Amino acid sequence: MAITLFSPEQAAKATLSSLRRLSLLPRTVRQDFSKEFVAGIGQTVNVLGPISAGKAKVYTKANRTARDAIQFNDLGQEWFPVTLEDQVYNAIRLPDDFATFTLEEMTRQVLRPQAESVVDELAAPLITEMSAIATDASIPKVAPDGSNFRQVLIKTRQVLNDRGIPAAGRTFAVGSDLEAAALSDELLQKVNESGTSDVLRDATIGRLFGFTIVADPKLASDFGIGYHKDAFAHVTRPSRQPDGAAFSASVAQDGYALRWIQHYNPLQLEDQSVVDTFYGATTLDADRAVSVELAP
Repeated sequence: MAITLFSPEQAAKATLSSLRRLSLLPRTVRQDFSKEFVAGIGQTVNVLGPISAGKAKVYTKANRTARDAIQFNDLGQEWFPVTLEDQVYNAIRLPDDFATFTLEEMTRQVLRPQAESVVDELAAPLITEMSAIATDASIPKVAPDGSNFRQVLIKTRQVLNDRGIPAAGRTFAVGSDLEAAALSDELLQKVNESGTSDVLRDATIGRLFGFTIVADPKLASDFGIGYHKDAFAHVTRPSRQPDGAAFSASVAQDGYALRWIQHYNPLQLEDQSVVDTFYGATTLDADRAVSVELAP
């Protein structure tokens, strides 16, 4: 039985493809990645926050008459440190008898399942940051039957508009109970009004009132949050390629970075395959996000 041959780079890219396809929530925020390796646990990555150019000024007729000088603003942009203390990984054993007699395709049977297990934990630090965002008194709680879901979206939009948050790049993420309420709205049940079939396959419920509405079962079931892309940052960084591994590769693409290593353990007569990455998240601007609640 033939075993598909591949390079370490091809193997790492195969796992990265699975991460990019499955991990929806981190793709809705700022993502920082680098081909540079993390030196070790506890290293800090500095992420640039949104750029502010200050408030625009008005040059009046009186200013022109008096030949007043214009006033200048300073560009403002903060650095936000993200400490990469946690490493998400999946490690498996490939005994000789398995690799020899039953392994047909390394990517499909080994690497992709490993990557899919990694992605189950990838959004955890981002969800922790989102869960700390406060609601606004003007936003009503979502009725369990979804009867006021559109009104909640409208009020959430108004809060962000009043804060001067850009309209482009907004997402509304919901837990499972809020997802059920959202799906009770007939506008979100129609593909031609809520999005294309490709969007729906990406676990996006639809698009309404300027929000791309997404569901994530890792969020608390009664929790929802409307936010701009620059409200949060999600970071993935690989560690260095170890000297003792027979095969290893790290790749960075589309906001994600990960490492794949494989080596042979002669004491148990088996190959060992590991997919991993360091990960973290931070809040860049809490004013660019507002949470909502489900009514009891």
